[in-house]
Amino acid sequence: MTANRLVPPLEREATLAKRVEQELERLIIESRLGAGDRLPSERELAGQFGVSRTVVREAVRALAAKQLVDVNVGRGTVVRAPSAESAAESMRLLLLMQAGGAGVQKVSEIRHIIENEIAALAAARRTEADLERLEGILGEMRAHVDAPEVYIKSDVAFHNALAEATQNELFVIVLDSLVEIMVEVRLLTLRVPDIARLALSYHERILEAVRSGDAEAARAIMDEHMDQATAKLMESVVADSE
Repeated sequence: MTANRLVPPLEREATLAKRVEQELERLIIESRLGAGDRLPSERELAGQFGVSRTVVREAVRALAAKQLVDVNVGRGTVVRAPSAESAAESMRLLLLMQAGGAGVQKVSEIRHIIENEIAALAAARRTEADLERLEGILGEMRAHVDAPEVYIKSDVAFHNALAEATQNELFVIVLDSLVEIMVEVRLLTLRVPDIARLALSYHERILEAVRSGDAEAARAIMDEHMDQATAKLMESVVADSE
């Protein structure tokens, strides 16, 4: 067993399960354990770490909760490939649990910063396929400017397509995690008269800057759009409380 040891034994302390979890997570992150690899048995891991099988079992459960491994009866525990969807879902749940009553304001602040850079990078890196996708979504927005539910879906899709145009999938993951809260925000702001048409005009200007490859203009227009969206959100919240 010593010749095949993956990890050093751990000193005994109250957080042994957490330390085992962190060590196994490190091995996965460093690709020493890759997607599809089977973890050693509980007995083997317990021996290598110098802990009980109960500690190992608890650590593996934590990894499964993070969707880093799949525990299959008869097959053992297998490392899984992290997905963008699971990462976005984890962030979404964290936002919903921690944001509380101030959630909308907090998300609006984060979104403002992120969206500005997304617009600038999209202008610098977009492909013809990205432009075609954005044009198609903008056409949907124009066609459904008076149908809030459909318009909101197209609005979300437009911003996601901008994120994809940055060629950085992490922006897509972050935006996906904000979708649920931002749909609520959009529903609130659409109560303000003519807000959908005003937002549409910003999207048209943003797309024009992206098409022209003008990163600074794209960032500036998005910044203006985010300021306007926040102001209209506050206007809607005030009206709702009266």
